[in-house]
Parts: sequence; structure tokens; C-alpha cells
Amino acid sequence: MLNIAKTNVLKFKLKTTAHVPLDIYYKDNVIVEVKSTKFLGMHTENHMNWKNHAERILSKLSASCSLIKRLIHNLNPDILRMV
Repeated sequence: MLNIAKTNVLKFKLKTTAHVPLDIYYKDNVIVEVKSTKFLGMHTENHMNWKNHAERILSKLSASCSLIKRLIHNLNPDILRMV
């Protein structure tokens, strides 16, 4: 069973290529075309650059590093190695 609410179309193209709308239907429902999507944990864009993915990973990494930096003076080194 296909969940139309979670299904979308990502058409890969060159940056210089003009946008041509792509209408795909499944059982009289339109599948929405998007410019970026998350698939198997990877954020991809229609121009095949990984800017969105890198920005999301960078923000998560920055938050984790900040937390470890605050904890480094308060926790035992063995516990920090587990983090």
C-alpha cells in the first residue's frame, strides 16, 4: 500500500535546466513534486548538491560538541569516552 501523504517526487536536473512541471498520479491522487526530500536519513536536493544535508548535520554536530564541551570539566574521563 502506498501512502500518498508521505510520497513525493524529486526530479534531478542541472542548475541551468529550465523547470518543467512533472505531474504524476496514483489512483487519482497527485504525487507532489518537491525540490528536496529526506530519504533513508539523507537530505537530497534536485540539483544533487548536499547543502541541506550538510547544514542539518552541522547543526546536530555543533550541538553535540557544545554539550561535550560543557560536560568535560564535570565528568569522569571514562564516562566521557562513552559519550
